[in-house]
Amino acid sequence: MNQIETLHDVTSELYDLLQTIPSSEEREGVIEKINELLDQREELLNGMEGPYSDEEKRLGKEILHMNETIQIQVQSLMKQVKMDMANVKKQKTSNQKYTNPYQNLNNFDGMFLDKKK
Repeated sequence: MNQIETLHDVTSELYDLLQTIPSSEEREGVIEKINELLDQREELLNGMEGPYSDEEKRLGKEILHMNETIQIQVQSLMKQVKMDMANVKKQKTSNQKYTNPYQNLNNFDGMFLDKKK
């Protein structure tokens, strides 16, 4: 199997993996698998050399088409991760405010401050 066919197989596997949206619990494993496949693709792309036959050109066009969808899906996955991180941060601050509601009060209500010396 030549490099174009191997690249097509790795890209197809990545494409299939990204067709389903993973749940929050599965996401870490899916992201690790995506990173592995992207690393494999990078190695294969760095070793590519021309000239190409008609079959290899056809596979290349399929790879480009799948790559567009892969980029969109990866961006969508990144958005989900960012939203989850923002929600966790928001939840953390809400929990802190609930446990100690007077922590960040900076008013001097009921206190006399003499500015003269």
